Amino acid sequence: MIYITEEQIQNIVNMPMALDVFRQAYIDNTKELIYTGGRIVMPIIDVENSGQWLTAISKSQPYFGSKFSSVFPGNLNKGLPSVMSTISLYSTETGELKALLEANYLTAIKTGGSAGVATDVMARKDASKLGIIGSGLQAFTQVLAIQEVRDLEELHVYDIKPEYVEGFIERIKKVQNRPYKIIAEPTADACVAASDIICTCTTSHTPVFSAKALQPGTHVNAIGSFTPYMQEIEDEVVVMSSRIITEHVDGLWAAAGDVIIPVEKGLVSKEKVVGSVGDVLVGNVIARENDTEITLYESVGSCVLDVAIAIASFEEITK
Repeated sequence: MIYITEEQIQNIVNMPMALDVFRQAYIDNTKELIYTGGRIVMPIIDVENSGQWLTAISKSQPYFGSKFSSVFPGNLNKGLPSVMSTISLYSTETGELKALLEANYLTAIKTGGSAGVATDVMARKDASKLGIIGSGLQAFTQVLAIQEVRDLEELHVYDIKPEYVEGFIERIKKVQNRPYKIIAEPTADACVAASDIICTCTTSHTPVFSAKALQPGTHVNAIGSFTPYMQEIEDEVVVMSSRIITEHVDGLWAAAGDVIIPVEKGLVSKEKVVGSVGDVLVGNVIARENDTEITLYESVGSCVLDVAIAIASFEEITK
């Protein structure tokens, strides 16, 4: 068994590599060459803190794995990440533990890369104005991914703590792949109104922007909600969306408060969730029909992607 650190992973995993891994993993998932097991989500002491356990098994490569993530929003006040993760990678031939990976960076790359693949198939082809709500590591990797799949002209940033935005913008300036403008917005609604791709990257249990701020043709990546009682976007955003796509439909109904809550209220039907990103990639469902509809990618996490990128990292380090 080897222990793989965040530093080692950052030295070998970049976003273009990750996007390729995730596209293939999504396609393989539709063919049942890699698939998820169960998911456990557990409040830790109180509803603000939680832990989740996910599993996935590969049939095309000799590995299966599990991932644990803890979400403690109060950690930001302690100088610690609000989300911390580890991935355990096992042999399907012997069951032995092959690697334990520090996975904060991998998780952020996974979430960003998955949204990047979703954005590539769901956003308008001419979309060029990205709005980011949040300024943590997850927000950072959303920009890394989406700048790879669209020719950005503007990046709009908002955080409930304005003092974090300047540092975030400086980090983006070091990695932006073209000279797009970066604008700090005074409110979340201003950020949304100025953008045609939106990413909500928070651990908020309540909606972070008003649906009224959305412009026709916008694509929304809602990545923060991952429990049935978290709601990062308003009911009306779900109502306004022409279709919803996710990593795994079963996983959405177990964990996506953003969608579960309006469905339980009777505001929308379950049929609005049309399929997975993999379904789009293999042509089973349509992601967008015109340039005026609002589309929603609801992310709840995918251990298929976690294990796929963990395998790629492990094999790169041990080759």
